[in-house]
Amino acid sequence: MTNFTSLLRRTAAAALMLATVHSAIAQSFPARTISIVTTLPPGSTVDVLARVFGQQLSQRLNESVVIESKAGAGLMLGMQAVAAAAADGHTLAFTPVTPLTIQTHRVKNAGYALDSFVPLCQTFENIFFLAVSPKSDIKDAAALIARLKREPGKFSYGHSGSGSAPHLMAEEFWRALGLQAGDVPYRGETAFFPDLTSGTLEGGMVTTAGLQQHGFKPLVVFGTARSKVFPDVPTVAELGAQVTPSGYGGVFVRRGTAPEVVTRLEGLCRDIVNSPAYQQRAESLQQNATYLDRTAFAQRLQNDHASKGRLLPNLKIVD
Repeated sequence: MTNFTSLLRRTAAAALMLATVHSAIAQSFPARTISIVTTLPPGSTVDVLARVFGQQLSQRLNESVVIESKAGAGLMLGMQAVAAAAADGHTLAFTPVTPLTIQTHRVKNAGYALDSFVPLCQTFENIFFLAVSPKSDIKDAAALIARLKREPGKFSYGHSGSGSAPHLMAEEFWRALGLQAGDVPYRGETAFFPDLTSGTLEGGMVTTAGLQQHGFKPLVVFGTARSKVFPDVPTVAELGAQVTPSGYGGVFVRRGTAPEVVTRLEGLCRDIVNSPAYQQRAESLQQNATYLDRTAFAQRLQNDHASKGRLLPNLKIVD
């Protein structure tokens, strides 16, 4: 009995000591300036949102936060920098998910893997639509589907680059419905707008902002629900296609960061994304500031990564 009591006391003492260590780590964070690495250029929508996020994080932690743009290599450059940083929570990535869900399949030596990071929370979602020119005689998605069933391949759409999220979402859509369409890669979304406006290009994978600014006619929305901006446009699921939307992103930290620091950062992430300042700025940029916690965000990433892994081997992508 004495030995058992002694064991209980030692166990309790060890647990108390561990809790004290965890508390000390959490309280000492941050110890210096925090860097938020963005994977897109300064002035981009993601960069603007990252700066709003950084301002809010700085206020809450009473510590300096700097935004570092590391664009390039298919968004991999920034993720490589975060993967190489110390696993102490002082370097975060604010990025779309494509360097994780797509590039890890396409590039053999990316310098990181999906599990190199802890996804703290989802911070934004960019909704894409398949759209046509206002001059097009295609009135809706049903008309386009009927046309492609009669004349396979007799429709060409533009997208922001081979292997990009909008390209792969469109390809999932066509394949799910057993249709064929011609894809035309451009260097970014806005690059094909003149051709889509003139009717030289029949369709395009366009963001909410692109639709609002240029008056294109949306046929289908690549989202889990109808758009509040274009409520009459059906989702891919309503048309019978199972597609994994990939226009979302969030905040990541390097795996190996202390659990108590991860937990604290996740809580801050939740508070910031749900704050009026962040929500209003995201809305002004036509972004959905839809928060997902660490568990839900990680599950979405896993599903997306698996989906792209099944799709990519079936596509002949030329960079």
